[in-house]
Amino acid sequence: MFTRIRRAVLGFSCLAVAFLAAAPAAAFHYGAASLPLDPIFNLPYDPATTHFEPFSISQLAPCQPLLGALARRGVRAKLFAAYANRGTRIVIVGDENPRAPRGYAGSMFILRAGGCKLSGPLFALRRTRVADPDLDPGLTAPQVAALMQDMLARYAAAFGGRANLLAWVDRLTAEAEAASAAPGQPCPCIYKTSFTGPMMRALTDFRRDA
Repeated sequence: MFTRIRRAVLGFSCLAVAFLAAAPAAAFHYGAASLPLDPIFNLPYDPATTHFEPFSISQLAPCQPLLGALARRGVRAKLFAAYANRGTRIVIVGDENPRAPRGYAGSMFILRAGGCKLSGPLFALRRTRVADPDLDPGLTAPQVAALMQDMLARYAAAFGGRANLLAWVDRLTAEAEAASAAPGQPCPCIYKTSFTGPMMRALTDFRRDA
């Protein structure tokens, strides 16, 4: 099933992005291949200064057959977003693997009625329609809104404040757009091309409250 999910996620992701060589400067850049990517904005961050909350994989016991690389001993998983209400629990987790390709930096696990589904975070948050019920994460609009709010709060805490988070998003997004402006360059996998209207409104509201 995981293979089919990966194929479905490929349907809307710009996964042909060419990595840029990181310039020798103190600040990291959009093309920094030695750093992990976050699973929502799809941008590199430095785990030495950006501290996402640790997450114990033992909390995902019903998802054991779907854990993949996260099930390895010694993996230090991180929590990027969470939701729990009326028998449904949803988490977005990742292992800060700098070798993960753009678009596959994390996984969403949806736990309902003792079962578990696996999805790509952006695939699920976009509420992408699929015919196969095994591939459909089935998120509702309120669940997407709640996950976005939780995600932005967790990101702000990880980056040491809302202003730091927004500065990171804006600077690296601008670098990605500039990199893709050259002839023959693929589209950048950034939030401006991947967020839906409701997702973008959550970010706009977050900016307004800064």
